[in-house]
Amino acid sequence: MELELRDNVSLGDSGLQLLCEGLKHPDCKLQRLGLGHCSLTAACCGDLFSASSTSQCLTELELENKKLGDSQVHLLWEGPPDCKKQKIQLPSCGHTTACCGNLSSVLSTSQTLTELDLKNNTIRDSGVQLLCEGLKHPNCKLQKLGLEKCDFTAACCGELSSALSTSPTLAELDLRENKLEDSGVKLLCEGLTQPACNLQKLVLSKWHVTKETQAELDAVKKIKPDLVIER
Repeated sequence: MELELRDNVSLGDSGLQLLCEGLKHPDCKLQRLGLGHCSLTAACCGDLFSASSTSQCLTELELENKKLGDSQVHLLWEGPPDCKKQKIQLPSCGHTTACCGNLSSVLSTSQTLTELDLKNNTIRDSGVQLLCEGLKHPNCKLQKLGLEKCDFTAACCGELSSALSTSPTLAELDLRENKLEDSGVKLLCEGLTQPACNLQKLVLSKWHVTKETQAELDAVKKIKPDLVIER
């Protein structure tokens, strides 16, 4: 059901191709595959797409490889309507704003994707704004989004705030190590206080919480006492 191959740097694209042959077999029951730091490149994305689209059981894929980049990464989350992928982890994969349009489209259409981790990718403000378009779509099923250290600022917090106040399912959001500043946190608080906001856990960096923002967060807690705010 679960296979963890993290840190096998000699695996590479050719080794993954062989693994994918097994994944596509109708008798394969694997549910989770971990391939972090296995020296994979964008060339492997087609094989992974084919395998994950064929597999009847694979729901979770973890890839932490700086060489993946944007060129073929859309294949990792695309798939047929009955694709089973529920959780995709892509930290430190060299992704940029360029991949966020496709990903936003997937967020608005996937019936199964509930967790997405984009930690330590250069998503920037424009990328977050694109992701928010998908988050706000009524068909979005995402529950957990990791955006730690994604190089964005307060400039996109208005869109994030809007997404928080409209997303039907988003329950957990990690925003650590981004330059939110007081103005960004204040905008987020406006979304958090909206009745339609379903967020249950917000993760910030300690330096996001100043005297001013602490007052804003305290006001949010009075309205949403069950919301967990970690820092």
